[in-house]
Amino acid sequence: MTKIKCICGKCELHLNDKKIYYSLFCGCEDCRQAAKWGERKGGKSPEKLQKLIYMRSDISNVKGKKFMKAFQLRKDARSTRVYCISCYSILGIDHPSYENNVFMLIPFLCNTNFDTTVKPIATIFLDDYPYELPINLSNNTLMYNNFKNKEKEKKLDSILAKLKPIYKNAKGKSLQNLIKDLGKIEILNLKKGSD
Repeated sequence: MTKIKCICGKCELHLNDKKIYYSLFCGCEDCRQAAKWGERKGGKSPEKLQKLIYMRSDISNVKGKKFMKAFQLRKDARSTRVYCISCYSILGIDHPSYENNVFMLIPFLCNTNFDTTVKPIATIFLDDYPYELPINLSNNTLMYNNFKNKEKEKKLDSILAKLKPIYKNAKGKSLQNLIKDLGKIEILNLKKGSD
């Protein structure tokens, strides 16, 4: 059984599909700010450059739902993150562009029982990244400072289209439906440009 668990063990998501569809490195402010907020609440200290993986949004079982809460960074946020409110692990991230088909996971900030060593295919939002990049990174992935270059964006979209699962209704519950079940999403009102 494929599991995503919080660090303290109170929350688990069991998935029907164990396949990782793709992985990216992300330098965006939102990923960094959400992870730092969790750290300040008692969560694990995040990596500077977050490795993201994308899983099929098909949850067969939820354990510890009473310890889960959905948060958005700001009122105009598009991403919704599900945290364990005991240890502030991030269990999953939904975004409208995922179309309820996949969800995002930062494997470093939780525990999994599956292999998360899949190689990222691109590094995105480098305009937001305030640190020096790891030396060998540019040799291993496509690099995107932003998504203003339509030709480069089309190239990444083309690659991702081949890697995403074909949309079908989930056998279980999608992450979007879990978020609805958790009740009101808490807006953190974090200021852009601050960790």
